[in-house]
Parts: sequence; C-alpha cells; structure tokens
Amino acid sequence: MAKRAETSYALPWMARARVVAAGWLLLAFGCGARTELLVDSEPPEPQNAGGAPLVMHCELTGDDARVAGIKPDQLATLDGADFVVGNVKSYHWTLEREDCDAVVKNAEFTLDGANARVVKFQPSRPAFYHFTLDATDVAGNKASCKLGVPVEGVGLRVELCWDTSTTTDLDLYLHDPFDREPWYIPGSTAVDTGLNNTSCNTSNGVAELRYGLSRVNWGYADSAISACSTPAFDGFLAGGRCPNPRAADDNNQSIATGTTERMQLDNPLAGQTFRVMVQNFNNKAAHPHVFVYCGGQKAAAFDAPAAPANFVSQRPGNFGVMWRATDVTTSVDGAGKVSCSALPVASNAVSNDDTSF
Repeated sequence: MAKRAETSYALPWMARARVVAAGWLLLAFGCGARTELLVDSEPPEPQNAGGAPLVMHCELTGDDARVAGIKPDQLATLDGADFVVGNVKSYHWTLEREDCDAVVKNAEFTLDGANARVVKFQPSRPAFYHFTLDATDVAGNKASCKLGVPVEGVGLRVELCWDTSTTTDLDLYLHDPFDREPWYIPGSTAVDTGLNNTSCNTSNGVAELRYGLSRVNWGYADSAISACSTPAFDGFLAGGRCPNPRAADDNNQSIATGTTERMQLDNPLAGQTFRVMVQNFNNKAAHPHVFVYCGGQKAAAFDAPAAPANFVSQRPGNFGVMWRATDVTTSVDGAGKVSCSALPVASNAVSNDDTSF
C-alpha cells in the first residue's frame, strides 16, 4: 500500500504546482471558469446549438383542425409550424404522386411554396394525399415526418387515366343503375351514332354536349352551382347548373390531352349499382387504370386487363375493345354520407366489338 501511495504522488514539481494553481482558480472563479482551464482539450460540440431537438407532431386523428375542410379542386394551405416544434430555419414539402397523378403527363394537383413554412395545395381527387415534411433547425439538425392529409368528397367519383394519354383516345363510361341495356343503341355501327341515355360519357355528360346529344338524365337533382366551381367541372358554370351525373372533358388529344377523365355523381341512392366501362376509341396502345372514390375515401383501384395485349384489338370492328372494369354499389348513412364497394366484373369483363352490358 505504501508503494502505491508513493507512486501516486511522485509528480514533477511543475505538475504539482499546476494542480494547486488550478484548485485556487476554481475556488476564485467558480464553475464559470471551467472552460478557460481546459487548455489541453477542445470543448465538446453542442448537439443542438439552436436549443432542444426538433419535435414532429404529424399524427392526425379524427377531425384534426390542422387539415380540416380541404376539398377537391379548391386551394388549401398547410402550415409547417402546426407540425414541427423547435427553432426551425427551413422547411421542405414533398407530395407523393398517386393514383392518376402518377400516370398522366399533366398531374391534376398543384403545389406552391414547397420550400416555405406555409405551402399552398390544390388537390384534385377526394382521398388522402401523402406529404413528407422535412425541417432543419438553425444548427443544421434535421427532422422529417409523413402526413396523410384527407380531402373531403361527396357522392361517387370515378377516374380513368392511362400511360399514353397524349396519343391514345380512351373513353370512360358510367352505366345507369336502373337497367342492363347495351352500351350503345342496338343496331348502331359507330360509337358517335350509337350513344344514348344508357350511360354517362364524355359526349352526353360534359359541359359542351357533342354529336347533337341531349344531356344525360337519370332523374337525379342538380347540385348547387358552387359544386361545379372547380377546374374539372367549371365549364358547367356558363350554363347556370351543376347536373348529376356529370363528366369532365374528353381527353382525346383535341379537347384535352395528357389529363384524367372523371365522372361525378353527388347524390346516388343507397343500394344502387353502377357499372364502369373503358372503351378504346382509336384502338391504339394503352395501359388504363380506373379509380373509384366514395365519400372522400378511395374505394378501389383497377389495372388494365392482361388481354388483349396493349389494350389493342387485332379486329376492332365498330366498337373495339371494351373493358367492364367494376360494378360499384353505393351505401348512404343517416347523415347522407356515401360509401361504396367496388368489385371487378365477374363475366364478359373484356370484349371486342360487343356492346352488351
């Protein structure tokens, strides 16, 4: 034990003096002098020079006021300060392209101010939009979170998009729920002369009617004119009414190109079944996708059938390839909110030159 003690105190006189001096300085100046005394090593870098680490609050529950009231085709804002706590220096918003926005050349949503605290956002479909919010504090520390932002919806919405939407002309059809009549007038020999009130389509359901057709009328009441104050349906404003059902412009490379075709019925009744059909008007290659939304929720999505290849017929005849994508059955709760089930058509889903239901 004595030997260990001698070794412990066998220090050069200058080292002993330094220890003593350090002790006196600590007594004289207190803890505030500590960093000045550590002359032989650098002080550790602070983990966050801007204060506490950034904290993200991106979980949304119920009717969260931070994202409440967002509607399709109407401008909304999201404030990064609602989701991040801390000394934030910069924000960056990223919006995932989903559904038809991931397919067509011209996405229907808009996003302005991706690097601002408050981002301006205009959605186009009644469903969740998925954001990533990245934040950086004044010390360069980063934090990130994901947001599923709900977009309110009314009634039934059906959308069609395809990969060759700037070269191929596909058309979306919604059959009335009251019968199973053929898609075109029996005995007709062309699409434009075979259209009737059996379906809502891009000729009889749009704002500017085509081929001399009368407007599709299945007996549903019009919606308030404000329901058509959106980019997809604002063509109806000039006529002073917002009908049900209604169709957006035909993506036929003349009226529109590179866009989504969509149909809207605000007020379906409970227990009604609507069949959705896609027809290849000019028999060119395409890979179509159909999306169904009800009451602000995505009910189903359907990809192109495996055959015929490229959705092209080798013998198109008068009407070509027709894909009966889904049967949509609606439910309406006591508050009037619509929900639905959407199932693939079980038989004769794909046909060539066959206009049957």
